[in-house]
Amino acid sequence: MFGRCFKVGPRRGDPDAAMYFVAESDPTNALSILRAELPRDGLDFDDRGLVSERLIDALDLGPGQFRRA
Repeated sequence: MFGRCFKVGPRRGDPDAAMYFVAESDPTNALSILRAELPRDGLDFDDRGLVSERLIDALDLGPGQFRRA
């Protein structure tokens, strides 16, 4: 299973933004997973694209789970 990477911070291009890896390849579903758990107000969610199955496995993520890096 591929996943997605999102850069999440108070504004686009924020150097202190966090990276989140989501075990969901569909961008809309992955964003929904993050928004359900993180506060929406004041955060910018920047989809950085697909990540490999190998990375998702290394992060020990099951379907629908995510991890901050």
